[in-house]
Order: sequence, then structure tokens, then C-alpha cells
Amino acid sequence: MRPRKRTPWLVGLLVLMSAGGARSASAADPQATPGRSGPAAAKGSAQTPQTVQEPAVAPEAERFLRDASDYLKSAQQLSFHAEITFDDLLPTGQKIQLAADYDVAVRRPDRVYTEYWGDAGGRRFWYDGKTVTLYDPTLAVYASEPAESTIDATLEHLITVLGFAPPLSDLITSDPYATLRKSVLYGFEVGATQVDGARCHHLAFVERDIDWQIWIEEGTQWVPRKIVITYKTLPGAPQFSAVLSDWDFATRPPDALFTPQLPPEAARISFLTAAAPVKKETGGGTTK
Repeated sequence: MRPRKRTPWLVGLLVLMSAGGARSASAADPQATPGRSGPAAAKGSAQTPQTVQEPAVAPEAERFLRDASDYLKSAQQLSFHAEITFDDLLPTGQKIQLAADYDVAVRRPDRVYTEYWGDAGGRRFWYDGKTVTLYDPTLAVYASEPAESTIDATLEHLITVLGFAPPLSDLITSDPYATLRKSVLYGFEVGATQVDGARCHHLAFVERDIDWQIWIEEGTQWVPRKIVITYKTLPGAPQFSAVLSDWDFATRPPDALFTPQLPPEAARISFLTAAAPVKKETGGGTTK
């Protein structure tokens, strides 16, 4: 994991996929059913039927998404690399494309490490089952606070309380399918294609505020190989893209990887302050 260009963080949008209902661009659950209340309902009087539109997802898209999610769900440990590009929206309305390298290591149920280096700076994130630590090597500052006992609970706390989570966090939850599928309104299979020479199923999904696509490898590993999100309700409809590679499910990451490595000169700041640039870079805490 070698550092790339280390420049100050830009005020931009690293539009990333979101975790469940805490997405900054999420839709209400389309399957929610209106309830009945009041005296008329209590007496069983006639009510005007209310039609709730069910999500329309093609069976093939449903199956491929579930198969990939189940494959990730079954892993006790995993790691992967991502080549990320994203749109930085300038005050003039112009979009500038920036890039980053991103590495993730997970050991379920309570270990996560991520490292991000790109045109907009860098971040390292540790979760060791007891605390979460976020470190900015460019500014030599870090923040740390108590965490929950599982990855899912910790991500939920980060999103709901601090408004951010590590990029692509949906893929490391205990049930990726439930997280990815929750706010989908429509979905279909675009077709078969290749990503970096791997044959993939290209799927497309629509939510209220975002459109997202995922390319799932068809082979010995049913893993995501590419993800694209369009934030269609934001000015300029900025996009995020990640090409995923180097998936490893066999190597058990050591404890030391999840232990914060901070230089003596690093200054401690509040977690909300440390997370603020991340929130700007991630569209408010999205993680897909």
C-alpha cells in the first residue's frame, strides 16, 4: 500500500455507495405498507385501498446480486484493492475527475482496516473491535473513539452519529444483499461483458436519488469487479467509479494490521472534525 500524491483534501464529492437506510441519497423503503388507524378502522369500516408499488427487479439481476452477496457473506476474512475515480464539483459547476487507490482488509466479526491514497489526499482507518481510529497522514492528525462490538454495529454508529463510513462499506457488512437491495426501485441485467479480462454480469439498479451499476464476476469467485454510482439529484449528477481487484479470501489478516500505527507527532482532534473532510469527499457518508 504505497502512498500516492499527498495534497490537501479538496472540498468535493467522492460519491460512494451507501450503507442501508443511512445513505445520504437513500429512498424510503418502497415496500412499506400504510397502516390503518382511527375509529373507522377500529370498526372495520371500508377504507380506500392504497396501492404500494413493489420494486421491479428482473429475476436474473436479483439472482446474480444475491449470489455475489452470499459469496461475500460467507467469508470469515477478505481483502481487496480498488482503483477509484470520482467527480469533484467546483463552485463554477465544472466537474474535475480525481482518482485514488483504496485497500480494504476485513476479519469478521470485529476487524476492519482501510487505506486511501489519491489526488485529494489520504486516510487510514482502523477498527479493532473496541475503538475506531481515523488518521490523516497529510495533516498528521487523528481521531479515535469507542466502537461497537461488531462491524455492522460500528458502521451503523459511524453513519448515524458521525455521518460517514469507509468507502464501499456495503460490501463488508454481514449481509451485503440486504444492505444493497434495501432502497432499490428497479433493477435489470444489462448483459455479459468483461472487466480486466474477467467475464462479468453487468447489473443496473435505480433508487430514488441514485442510479448504480455493479459488475459481478462469473467464475470461481462471485465478486464485484466494478461499481458505478450516479448521484442524479445533485448538481451536475456527479459519478463515482471503482474497479475492484486482488480479492483474497484465504489469507487471514494479522492482529497488527488492525492496530493503529500513529507517528509520535500526530495530534489528536475530535472525530467529527476528522470526519468532516471525508463527508465532503464521500457525498455525506455514502459507502456503496
